[in-house]
Amino acid sequence: MGDYHRIHPVIGSPQPSAPPEQAGGKKPSHENLQLPITAPPPYAPAPLPPPRRKRRRCCRCVCWTLLAVVILIVALGATAGILYLVFRPKIPNFHVDRLTVTKFNVNTTTMTVTDAFDVDVTATNSNSHIGIYYDGGEVTASFNGTQLCSGAFPTLYQGHRTTVQPRISLTGETRLDSAVAVQLIQQQQAGFVPLTVRARVPIRIKFGAIKLWKMTGKADCNLVVNNLHAGTQLHIQSNSCSFKLKI
Repeated sequence: MGDYHRIHPVIGSPQPSAPPEQAGGKKPSHENLQLPITAPPPYAPAPLPPPRRKRRRCCRCVCWTLLAVVILIVALGATAGILYLVFRPKIPNFHVDRLTVTKFNVNTTTMTVTDAFDVDVTATNSNSHIGIYYDGGEVTASFNGTQLCSGAFPTLYQGHRTTVQPRISLTGETRLDSAVAVQLIQQQQAGFVPLTVRARVPIRIKFGAIKLWKMTGKADCNLVVNNLHAGTQLHIQSNSCSFKLKI
């Protein structure tokens, strides 16, 4: 038998078809393709790092300031305690010696009182090594809570273990309530007039060569006199004084 040649079909991938032609017989080109345009993402600045160094410096400053204040308070307290133990300070003693009326007139029509007093005060400093500076101040005289007159406390220095006796002049003109005016006249007729003399004086304490800060001395004297006739030295029937120091 003669040899027969067998023909086998070749199986392969199909050839790519040619792209369709555009109208007019032209092939599409890459230059004519329209790509979608997208907007760039918005710019977001990078977050700044926290100012750690500045915060640390501020914290250190606050800590050092608080520490300095605490040390100052402790030092002042220790100094005050040492001074107290060494000098043993005592409160000055105030006393009203005399009260002279130079003018006193009550007008029942206008309910006003016009008056003038001279107050002689004795202040005793019994401390051994402490001096007292009196930097002025105000002194008032009142009747049942109504101020009648006022004056200035003199500026002076009182050494240790000394006594000073300043004279303070008080003047005033006050409009009284009708009930207070009637009560004042009745008390004069009865020969029993209560008066209150108050002094508010800025003072400074001197420990040896150390002069402390200003403080306020408060002196309150409750008096009872026999009358308020002008031109007479009053008889003080009751005299009670107290003194406090406000730091």
